[in-house]
Parts: sequence; structure tokens; C-alpha cells
Amino acid sequence: MAEEIQRADPRLRRTTTLVLTFALLIAIACIFLFQSWLGRWVATTPATELISQLHRGTAFALLASGLCLLLLGGYVARMATRVDQQHRWPLEHVRVIRDTPIRRGETALRIGRLLNIAAVVLVLISIAIGVISWQLFEGSH
Repeated sequence: MAEEIQRADPRLRRTTTLVLTFALLIAIACIFLFQSWLGRWVATTPATELISQLHRGTAFALLASGLCLLLLGGYVARMATRVDQQHRWPLEHVRVIRDTPIRRGETALRIGRLLNIAAVVLVLISIAIGVISWQLFEGSH
């Protein structure tokens, strides 16, 4: 029996490549702009105020990262539930960026369990980041 393949969507592949390339260029530009701004800011801010503001800024950045991980964990958990319902991976009616073998039955359910584990890990990491963020914010006062 020939292996079932879910064919790649070339348009999705092009769109994904363009979006990721654009995001990478924006991220590089932001790093350079941030370094320039940070150098000027450090030169003009008293040390005690600088430390307090850096703690607060780091806490907010961590909080934002933790929220993103929490959302990602929820998305992965939802995908795991759908794998459990469909007994199929990749899920039906999902576009893929490369040709992907279709897994059914126990193999698909194993992928669903791995997705559930990944979701739990992502949620736990987001909680840990939230605690660290809170401690940094409390330490900035």
C-alpha cells in the first residue's frame, strides 16, 4: 500500500517564507535601533533609576513573552484535541508547507499525546515566566 501524502500548498509556502523574511528584517532593525537608544539612555540616566527601569522593562518583556507562550500552549492543546477527534495527522483541511505523510490511528494519537505534553510544558514555562516577571517588577520599586 502506498503511503498517503498531504501535498504542500506552494502559495502558503511562499507566503510563509515572505512573512518570516520580513519579520527577520524587522527584528534585526529593531535590535540596532534598540542598541542605539539604549546607549543614549544609559549615558543620561542615573544608575539607581536605570536599574529600577531596567527591572521594570525586563519584567514587562518577560510578561509579554509568557503571554505569547500561554497562547501558543492553548493553540497546541486545541490541535492535540483535534488530532484525538480525527485520529489523523496532519489534520484534515489543513494546508501544509511541505509534502507530509498522513498518519492515522495509533500513530496520529501518539502525535496528539506529544502535542498535549508540549502544551503542558508551554503553559508551565509561561507560569514560571509570570512568576519571574512579578518578582522583577516587585524588585524594581
